[in-house]
Amino acid sequence: MARAVTIVVVAVGVVGALIPLRDHVRNTNLALVLVLVVLAGTVLGGRAVGVVVAIAVAVAFDVFLTQPYQSIKIERGDDIETTVLLVAVGLVGGELVERARRHQLDADARRKEVEQFHRRAELASWGERPGRLISRAQEELAEMLGLVGATYQPGPPPSNVSVLTHVGARVPGGPSELGGDIVALPVRAHGRDLGYFVLVFPHATVGISAPADRRHEAVAVADQLGMALLRYQHG
Repeated sequence: MARAVTIVVVAVGVVGALIPLRDHVRNTNLALVLVLVVLAGTVLGGRAVGVVVAIAVAVAFDVFLTQPYQSIKIERGDDIETTVLLVAVGLVGGELVERARRHQLDADARRKEVEQFHRRAELASWGERPGRLISRAQEELAEMLGLVGATYQPGPPPSNVSVLTHVGARVPGGPSELGGDIVALPVRAHGRDLGYFVLVFPHATVGISAPADRRHEAVAVADQLGMALLRYQHG
């Protein structure tokens, strides 16, 4: 909050600094400077702060840089258009910055997933013991799905527990044996059940509360672990 207030105050201060130039420089040129101020506020503070900065700068522009001075009344049509454009820049710029940040976050998440995949592959290729591979997979599943915990059990999963699969979640016909917040994630290789993870979600769910792409990634982690464990058994 303090950061947002500071950005707005600084932006309005820039408008005040332009007052000595208002009788010597055309308002359209001053407005170009203020466009940069609005964009800077948007980049530094995000979409919401960018909109507030745009409105504050537009009001300050009306009061200090357009005639009659010290009034929000505007006499010239060009100045009205400039004021509207300043607000529009804040709205459009804020949306663009927000999208860029989302894309950056998605790119960072994907890069992290690739790095995790490579680490698991390296562990398996170097002949790491199964316990180490399972421990790494548990950590990644917990972080990926926002789990309370994840533990590995040998053998096939119980028949009356929700199971996470490639196509979603398979829900048992009757009440779950372990509770609605428990989901099993099979660890398979060549159609053979080597074990399963007991995934503990923070609330009652069958696993579908997690985004679909995260569920697919979780199944991929289990499949990769299954191949590594099978290779270890046959090694």
